[in-house]
Amino acid sequence: MKIIGEGRDLRSGTQILYAQVSPDDYLSIVGEDYGGFAIQRKRETHKAYSRLKDDIRLGASLPTITLAIKPEFVAETQEMIKDFGRLATYLSCVGRCNILDGLQRTYILDDLRKENFTFIEGQEIFLEIWIESNIQKLVYRIIVLNAGQKPMSARHQIELLFASLHSAIEKEIGNVTLVTEKDQKRRRRPRIYPLQVVISGYQAFVSGATELNKDNLISQQLQVDSALDMDEESIRGQFSEFIEYFRLYAALDEEIFRIYSGLIDGDSESDDDKSNLRSPHWLTNENTCISFFASISQYSGSGSDSVVSEKVRRTKSALNNLIAKLSAAEAGSDPMALESLDAIRAGKNARKINVGTYTRRLLANGLKEYYRAEGDIRLIDAWNLAAD
Repeated sequence: MKIIGEGRDLRSGTQILYAQVSPDDYLSIVGEDYGGFAIQRKRETHKAYSRLKDDIRLGASLPTITLAIKPEFVAETQEMIKDFGRLATYLSCVGRCNILDGLQRTYILDDLRKENFTFIEGQEIFLEIWIESNIQKLVYRIIVLNAGQKPMSARHQIELLFASLHSAIEKEIGNVTLVTEKDQKRRRRPRIYPLQVVISGYQAFVSGATELNKDNLISQQLQVDSALDMDEESIRGQFSEFIEYFRLYAALDEEIFRIYSGLIDGDSESDDDKSNLRSPHWLTNENTCISFFASISQYSGSGSDSVVSEKVRRTKSALNNLIAKLSAAEAGSDPMALESLDAIRAGKNARKINVGTYTRRLLANGLKEYYRAEGDIRLIDAWNLAAD
């Protein structure tokens, strides 16, 4: 790798390195597992990619590929920012960067390598390398700056963000583990969540919607037109709020896991467990996570500043009260009134409704009733008020 310059995005304050590298050395840098980093966009089969492959054989210059230094390597990178030679050696080691934009081009280059194609001497790839460890800044940079170029679906941008930063997000929330689908095993303790479920929770929190269009992140607010209307401070603040509420979510999970583990095998997480509301794994259910975070946005996300502030206070007070009540509950009891909630859900004719849609709406509306009462209401009453 040859570092050819440095810069800074003045809008977000992110440091940027510019580099060039041969195709062979680039493939060495991203390693064999470049397509398996947590969540990556599936391989595309557009005709344009076949044409691009032919052009690369002829020595065409590729559009710049964007990499991001993994958070754990940012500090060391910044220490040697002025020593381009040393920096090039450091970043040439496999596993120091993630691909943010350029996965399809990497697939094509890798195909050519596997076909024993010899790249033309002097053929170079240009790289833009982001150096940023601040999660909130990367939220802004990836969502908004990338959204303006529309290089990938908005949903995928958030998946990519959480995938590349899940270790930092775990640290930010505290004592939680986010697992990818391929790493998902039986959950033997609380505070372990599928990454996709947390992504859906964030999507629901920003949109305030219980129905998510997964091909288009945050169906309304973070579509490209409205995303570009949000300033950096708003997006950073929104993400910080999500992290704060997720800490409460994890605290609830710890108590629910303890209380409900005796009802079914707490070491298992079968499909039956996930459909059963009275499960120690209830908060790892995607419907539950979506409903929880959507309910917060729906209840506290509108009104004047003073009204919103009061709603936020009531919501947090209600959740903290619920955590306190659960901590005093005995194992094997039903303080969440999940048996009643399940009975309400079962009372609907499954032939006439979408069970998932109804479950999410029921949960979200019941939680909003609980927030309005600042936790001074039984959950069985909240569920009944939400039933229609």
